[in-house]
Amino acid sequence: MARAMSAVALGAVLAACSAPVKQLPADIQSSWIDEQRATIAADAAALTWWKAFDDSTIDQLVDLAQQRNLDLRVAEARVREVRAQRRAALASLAPEIDASVDADRSRARRQGSDTTAIQDNASATAGASWEIDLFGRLRAEARAAKAELQAVQADRDGVRLTLIAEVIRNYLEFRLYQVQTELSLRNAQAQQETVRITQARFNQGMASRLDLERTVSALRTTQAQIPQSRELAESARYRLILLTASTPDALNPLLPTSTTDPGALPDSDAERVLLTPADVIARRPDVQAAERRLLAAAEQRNVAAALRYPRITLAGLIGVEDNRVSDLLDNGSRTWSVSAGLLAPLIDFGRIRAAIDAADAVQEQAYLTYEQTARTALQETQTALVLYTQGKLRQQELSQAADSARRAAQLARRQYTAGALSLLEVLDAERSVYAVELNAAQATADVSIRLVNVYESMGLVPPTGG
Repeated sequence: MARAMSAVALGAVLAACSAPVKQLPADIQSSWIDEQRATIAADAAALTWWKAFDDSTIDQLVDLAQQRNLDLRVAEARVREVRAQRRAALASLAPEIDASVDADRSRARRQGSDTTAIQDNASATAGASWEIDLFGRLRAEARAAKAELQAVQADRDGVRLTLIAEVIRNYLEFRLYQVQTELSLRNAQAQQETVRITQARFNQGMASRLDLERTVSALRTTQAQIPQSRELAESARYRLILLTASTPDALNPLLPTSTTDPGALPDSDAERVLLTPADVIARRPDVQAAERRLLAAAEQRNVAAALRYPRITLAGLIGVEDNRVSDLLDNGSRTWSVSAGLLAPLIDFGRIRAAIDAADAVQEQAYLTYEQTARTALQETQTALVLYTQGKLRQQELSQAADSARRAAQLARRQYTAGALSLLEVLDAERSVYAVELNAAQATADVSIRLVNVYESMGLVPPTGG
């Protein structure tokens, strides 16, 4: 178990740093892990976990969102920005070389004479300067830049994971509202048959006006649910359009127009991709980002500490100078120089000490943020697993209840037609089957959405190119 936690313990990662960095508390490294000994580590296929739903529409929506979503494109641009900043930090370790070429012409009138003298001057120089990183300040800045790049890459992965989960959740809601519409239409048809039978019995004097009005009221109530379900489906569809940065014309061909089988909501099984809490800490993008920012804060503390030591700079210059541009390279006079400089702080009235203290405080904040992020990750994962497990049990019970309610409604209609049952009992049976079917559909969608939350909380995001 200690080996599993090595992926998340920062002591080994930061062993080369002079600033001390604490590991995660023992309660995270032991008790949380022991609760999930039976779970299985995810394989490579689990990183594309949405394919487990076996729904081609989900696959297409996820691919489209990853290509076009604007938030993700902003995050990728941020990665490119920080990568360039890291290259600049690495470049500071190398010498800086520059060159210059100057040429000028001057004209002067000689005193007491009408003649003028024209003087040409030309020079070309090349120089180099290099700060010797004797005390590691520049190397610490480069390591901090690398850690920040890794943190921003983790941020990008977090945006992508949230995007994938949000796309699937909205698609599941879209399908749910389609199912609710189909259920309302189907139950309205059954209630229309009850209205027809009641109308016929009323015409024959075998049913009262009260019975007829009750059946009509129940029918209208069911029909009133249809536009509400359709507007919710449309809202989910437009959220998908936003998430995929698409248009209705482009997205509509991907989405089903209706659901012929109200129970056919996408479903999957979570068991093959469950992770231990140690794996969750190692994989979750937000935990990775917090860990790398803690490393960056430690390196920035090293940068502040290095300000106490001298800076040593070497510089060199070589050049040529002549009074005619055409003779600059052939007959010009050569010049060169080599110099070394040392800049050491003497009295700064506590500015360096203040910078070190501030860096210590930033590092402490980064550690506390890291610990809080790790604890939040574990809490979210545990909660998501509990909700999924309980939701699965509820789905199974409601599915059986819906089957029983449908059989009861069919029996009630037949017995009412035969005159063996009152209309009130028929209406009650129809209301029950409609309510239970709606709850069963909602439970099925909830289980799939909760499964998405499980995947998201585990940080299962496919790798990128960098």
